[in-house]
Amino acid sequence: MKQKELSLEIIEKWLKDSDCDVRAAAMNACQKNGIEIPTIRTIEPPKRVYKKCLCGIIVVAEIPITAQVRGKENAKCRASEAIIVDVIGDICGEKVGISKHDPKVIYEIGDLVIIDDFDYSNEECSTGFHFFCTEKEAKNYN
Repeated sequence: MKQKELSLEIIEKWLKDSDCDVRAAAMNACQKNGIEIPTIRTIEPPKRVYKKCLCGIIVVAEIPITAQVRGKENAKCRASEAIIVDVIGDICGEKVGISKHDPKVIYEIGDLVIIDDFDYSNEECSTGFHFFCTEKEAKNYN
């Protein structure tokens, strides 16, 4: 059976689908056709974003223009990449952030965070570098 070529427009639409099998088919179509998975953002993050870590530490990051971004204003967002630019607070004098959800993950200034298994859906609690658009939102997150 001859396989049909999919347009970039269809692939982009499928990458936004809530069904993980549809998203997987879109990514496979990109790979088969030598198409780089297009950058799709449901929100344009501000220059600096904020992530709450253990002990109330706030990690400040910048999201590269090439990163996939999912989320909405006044809610938790996530990206496929982030660059750590600052750490607000310290642990025993060390400017590091330790992930609240995985204590093996430690953030330091200058780190480039790349999420290899980024989920292209709009699900809030899925794979990605989770962040808030304001420091206040991050501080208030439990």
